[in-house]
Amino acid sequence: MSNGESSASEVWQSVAGYIRTKSEDAYKQWFKKMVPISVDEKQIVLGTSDSFFASWVLNNCGDLLNEALASAGYAGLKVVFEYGYGYDSEDTGLEDPEFERNSAEAAEADAEPVSPELADLIRKHSFDNFVVGEENRYAYSAALAAAQKPGTINPLYIYGGSGMGKTHLLLAVAHEVQAHNPKARVRYTSCENFLNAFLDSLRTKTMYEFRETFRKVDYLLVDDVHTLGNKTSLQEEFFNTFNTLYGLGKQIILTSDKQPSEIPGLEARLVSRFVSGVTTQITQSSFETRLAILKQEQQCLRLKLSDEVLTFIAERISSNIRPLKGALMCLSMYATAMKREIDLDVAKTILSDQLEKEAESRTISIEEIQKAVAEFFGLQVYDLTGPKKPKNIAEPRMIAMYLARKLTTRPHQEIGRAFGGRSHGTVIHAVKQVEANSLKDEELKRVLNQLQRKLRGC
Repeated sequence: MSNGESSASEVWQSVAGYIRTKSEDAYKQWFKKMVPISVDEKQIVLGTSDSFFASWVLNNCGDLLNEALASAGYAGLKVVFEYGYGYDSEDTGLEDPEFERNSAEAAEADAEPVSPELADLIRKHSFDNFVVGEENRYAYSAALAAAQKPGTINPLYIYGGSGMGKTHLLLAVAHEVQAHNPKARVRYTSCENFLNAFLDSLRTKTMYEFRETFRKVDYLLVDDVHTLGNKTSLQEEFFNTFNTLYGLGKQIILTSDKQPSEIPGLEARLVSRFVSGVTTQITQSSFETRLAILKQEQQCLRLKLSDEVLTFIAERISSNIRPLKGALMCLSMYATAMKREIDLDVAKTILSDQLEKEAESRTISIEEIQKAVAEFFGLQVYDLTGPKKPKNIAEPRMIAMYLARKLTTRPHQEIGRAFGGRSHGTVIHAVKQVEANSLKDEELKRVLNQLQRKLRGC
């Protein structure tokens, strides 16, 4: 080697050594593969395989590289890349045992403990206490596979409405990994917390530490990524974080209330990456799943309710899992405070407000309305949708049209089509007629209220 090459090797050993203590993964994946070529008072020349490699390092690890140069006493030294080089460990001398020991100690010292609150959440949420039904079976299996064999399903994207169990699965992954691979680095965060940390790093000029927090991990679990929508700078940072981890083969699991393509203001490049692995949906839980959840939860609460009460709750609360568990907690607190058993009548009384809200939020279809009205008046649905016009059919038909307009968001034209292709004018007339008649006919008002309570599950 010439003197220039020897000096470059010495400089690079100091720089790379610092990088390795800061990020073992970045060192192994990128910096270890560089070859020191020459150095002078203005620049250091490093050999890399190609321009893509060099560009990626500058864009994603440029701050770390400059920090390492400054730490080694070469602040302001320009980095120049030459292409077509392969890595030779003997040429750099970075594999000595003393360096291995020092970097391991540094990595151990840099380990960041999980907050007590998050640790408690992870402890309480596992795959064992996740109730599996047809609506979530595939998401459950995919999350378990990602936890046990990281990188085989990457990224895993789980979407579904609020309270469907998405967060439970993320925490269950963290639980599973910590139980069977305690040395693995798991980072769970909501996208909102990711945003707040990003903004804090900009304010305090700690961008390097922020990136290390989310990129120096084996598992990145991010809840509610729809928060990324319409946030350009945040999307740029998340894009680079995603690419870093994906390039290192680290496991990424994301959840959202929407499919990637449905998130307003999400850049196409992020949509493309989010759907590049496995995308799975969790839908509304079935009655059987809700009942199983209630039975499991009451064991945790040391509460014993009759099957009649549990069935009642599972039938009446179907929007999502959170109000279901909330109802059980409410009954548990009442039973403890009043020191009495909970029968069906007591449950109905205690949960009356919650059941009313649940009923109001429930989506009702025109078909359900037709069926309920026909049953109430002793008719068949085809009587309401057919051409017959006797009074005992015409009046229930108008009531069904009125309820369809009041309890659904369907327009007059669609309601008319559902009633045998009748015109929107016929529907408008029916709605107005029923409204007018109910103001002076108490029996009709009672019938309307009774049908609405039935349809809403009250």
